[in-house]
Amino acid sequence: MESPVDISLLLPTRGRPELLRRLFNSVAVTTAAIDRLELVLYIDEDDAPTQDLSHDGLPIVRLIKPAQQTMGRMNQACYEASRGRFVMLMNDDVVFRTPGWDRHLVASFQQFGDEIALVYGNDLYQRQALPTMPVLSRVCCELLDGICPRSYRRTYIDLHIYDLFKKLAKLGPQRIVYHDDVIFEHMHHETGKAALDATYVKNSEGEDDKRFISLEDERWNQAKMLKRHIESRAAKASPSGADRRVGRFFKQFFSSGKRDT
Repeated sequence: MESPVDISLLLPTRGRPELLRRLFNSVAVTTAAIDRLELVLYIDEDDAPTQDLSHDGLPIVRLIKPAQQTMGRMNQACYEASRGRFVMLMNDDVVFRTPGWDRHLVASFQQFGDEIALVYGNDLYQRQALPTMPVLSRVCCELLDGICPRSYRRTYIDLHIYDLFKKLAKLGPQRIVYHDDVIFEHMHHETGKAALDATYVKNSEGEDDKRFISLEDERWNQAKMLKRHIESRAAKASPSGADRRVGRFFKQFFSSGKRDT
């Protein structure tokens, strides 16, 4: 029987074996429950150097797929191959800095019985302004029919998820949790922490802004659906008015001593 997985890191990657080794090392030394973690990599079938990478002690799932897929499709493929109760969208230019980061994330979801929340840490780049490594529950992803729309080519996926949960907050339920002290350092070239490479240049394509705008109504509909789910779960967890009245009656009856003896 397979052991349960708390967190799946979903990671499309290409042509960055050195960055991937650095990421693997940082995950290995900071994860508290390494046996309850998995990394799901999407690797292009023509990227042989990346396909050969591994790390002792890290459970790695490799999806060897055709190149030139949209980022949305790659992330969705990783999600469908994952087993984690929670899933985290990842970049290969990230270094995990906080020991026990996984316990912080899991504990964040435990405050919500329905597990509907967006949780994210501090990337030392966008910080609270944008969840560049968003974490969602599998329950939430199943309601949304996946981790993200497949149509996004390269960018806006994190903003799409963030905007969805901001819309949910406008409807009532506030389910955005940010951890300033849980560091996933994004070593992005715009921060001066990396050189500009072919992957960054490819990611700079400005094609997804129109897609983001076109999905506005979909995000509102999904936010309303999440709100209904949250309210439905809350209603099931709380006793009905009739149950509460019956409970009060028996409490008063037995406390008054009017019991048959």
